[in-house]
Amino acid sequence: MSKKAQKKPVKRTTAKVTAKKSTAKATAKKTTTKAPVKKSTTKAAAKKSTTRATAKKPTAKAEVKKPTAPSVAKKPVDPRMHPIPLKVAYDDKHSNDFRGEVKEHGFHFAGYDYDSQEEQLKIFLHYDQLYYWRLSELSKMGKGFLDGELWGTQCPKCGDKFFPPRVNCWNLDCNLEKTKWIPLAGMGVVHTFTVAGWSGRSSLKRLPFVLAYVVVDGCKTAIANELRGLEPWHAEFGMPVKVVWAEKKDRRGTITDFHFEPAEGWKPGPMNPEKERIKELCRPVYEWVRTLK
Repeated sequence: MSKKAQKKPVKRTTAKVTAKKSTAKATAKKTTTKAPVKKSTTKAAAKKSTTRATAKKPTAKAEVKKPTAPSVAKKPVDPRMHPIPLKVAYDDKHSNDFRGEVKEHGFHFAGYDYDSQEEQLKIFLHYDQLYYWRLSELSKMGKGFLDGELWGTQCPKCGDKFFPPRVNCWNLDCNLEKTKWIPLAGMGVVHTFTVAGWSGRSSLKRLPFVLAYVVVDGCKTAIANELRGLEPWHAEFGMPVKVVWAEKKDRRGTITDFHFEPAEGWKPGPMNPEKERIKELCRPVYEWVRTLK
């Protein structure tokens, strides 16, 4: 009995010691574990602050670089180019002056707007619905129509004249030289023509009529317009013609502001088989037009 009594306290003491040791180890582990957590938290905070500081720097640099960004060398402007103003304020408005005259479907110039400062013309066209287009570089030609003047262009290198105008010379030796505006005489010569026996609705009641391509004032280009003041079968190649302007109140800045008529003193040649053929073709057209209401 005495031996057993002596052994029991030893075991209990060992257990307590072991328990104390394990508790100590656990405590040591806990403190060891907590320490890295604090350190990692500190590092994370350091990283965050570093990240924030780094994030702010590019913004400051970008703001500094912005003013110096457009330092790219500009290409020289080609002198052959024609600058067109982006903003145009049309102070002379006539866009509705002629729209009320549309009595039938078809081609009809309805009006125009003009910017006197930028010298820009805009044309309104009624063709079953309303359209418009800007003449841009050719605005001087359209403004000339309104004023009863013909304006063409001329190459300063070769001297060629153009009407309808060309803003650059088409002579290959001139390398698209920029042309200059010049006034033209209202005289010309018929280059070619056709007798129209059919047309759009807006021109049906004028059939048959002569559509002639005329070289005005010795230009290198020909312009198409009606040739009036003669029987259609009397039109001839090379015949001299003159420009006849519409009344100022009826002008719209377009090709319909004038037409051609035979020049003073011109007389048609004698009838020939070709003229007789054209005359016969025109007879049924005249009869059909009389039936139109």
